[in-house]
Amino acid sequence: MPVITLSREMGSRGDEIAQATAERLGLQLAGREVINRAAREAGAPEVALAEIDELGLLGVKPNAAALALYDEKTAQVVTELAAAGDVLIMGRAGQVALAGWPGVLHVRIIAPRDQRIARVQARGNIPAAVAAARVDAADRARAAYLRRHGDARWDDPALYDLVINMAQMDVTTAVELICLAAQRR
Repeated sequence: MPVITLSREMGSRGDEIAQATAERLGLQLAGREVINRAAREAGAPEVALAEIDELGLLGVKPNAAALALYDEKTAQVVTELAAAGDVLIMGRAGQVALAGWPGVLHVRIIAPRDQRIARVQARGNIPAAVAAARVDAADRARAAYLRRHGDARWDDPALYDLVINMAQMDVTTAVELICLAAQRR
C-alpha cells in the first residue's frame, strides 16, 4: 500500500520518473486531476486555471478566500488519496499535507537549471530564452504555492526523504532508487 509524494522542477524529467515509478509499482498516478477535483469541491474553477497556468499567461487572479478554500480542498484530496493507498501524488504540496504520515515516501527530483532549460527548449522546440523564462516562472509559481499552502520552502531538503539530482542520472536509475526506497518503507 505504498504512498509516494513527488515534487519536481520543470525540465528535471520528474514527470517521466513519476509515470515510470507508478507503472512499475502499480500505483495510481495523481497529478493534475487533484487540481481539478479540489477546484470543483471548492466551487472555484478560476483557482484551477490559475494553478494550471504556471506562466501567468491567462491573467487569472483568484481572491484570497477562493485560494484558501482551494488549498483546504487540495489538502483534503491529497489525504484521501493517501488514506486509500497505492498512489503516487505529484506536486500539490503532498510533502507538507502528508508530513509525518507513517510509511509515506517524499521524493524531490531536481536538475541543474541549464539542463532543465535545454530539456524544455528541446521538448517545446522553442528558443532558449523562452525556455529559461518558462523554467523560472514555473520555479516561482511552485515556490509560491508551497509558501501559500504550507508556509514551507519547496527546496527545503528536510521536507523529503529522497532528493534525486538528475544532472548525471538516467530515468531508469532514478525509478529504481525510488522503488527501492518505497519497498524498504
